[in-house]
Amino acid sequence: MHSALSFFCLIVFWLGGAVCSVEAQAAVVSGDYDGLMIGVDSKGRLTGYFDQGTGDDGKGNPRFTCRFVIFGMPSGEGRYEIRTWHPAFADDLIDGELTATEISGKRGINIRLFGEHGGCWNVAPVLKGEEGLDLELTEPGDWESVRMIASAKAFFHTAADAKTKQKAFVVKNDVVKLLNVKGDWAEVAYTSKTGRSTSGWILAASLYAAEPK
Repeated sequence: MHSALSFFCLIVFWLGGAVCSVEAQAAVVSGDYDGLMIGVDSKGRLTGYFDQGTGDDGKGNPRFTCRFVIFGMPSGEGRYEIRTWHPAFADDLIDGELTATEISGKRGINIRLFGEHGGCWNVAPVLKGEEGLDLELTEPGDWESVRMIASAKAFFHTAADAKTKQKAFVVKNDVVKLLNVKGDWAEVAYTSKTGRSTSGWILAASLYAAEPK
């Protein structure tokens, strides 16, 4: 999984030249990684949501799905030790590792789990494999965290104020991008399955915790 840049730097080192830096290529950044949404905050803490499916149930939905949330702390340059789970099955914790990589000259990540969540064998069996799963960064983002909604319904507000309640809302298990926190309020952005985007403030208590209990 060494990038072309990393290989070039090794050649330079062997030839006695200055060692070049790969720091710019080694960072994991917030964004969408082809089915894996990642958020990295200013302290380097990583959160994410993996959602891939395969097959057809006859109603236009995937027959098999692989879905889980992620929390990780940096364990080295471009490397994270992660814990994965789904709030509906909070006791089913599976550890793993996530590493910055380069795919065809573009920024990406490699994710590998030390176990298997239900449904993932049919969708992405390589997640548990020795090589893990490579995913290319398809859309960089400016959010600091990826979180799942815990309450039955959370209404959007135009400001961090209960008096600015809107008609739009998100429901339990929807996934949002966390942009900012102000007191008891969280500024989030949500994109529906149809591609419609909504942003605003919701009560922070409406979110599942970022870390597993």
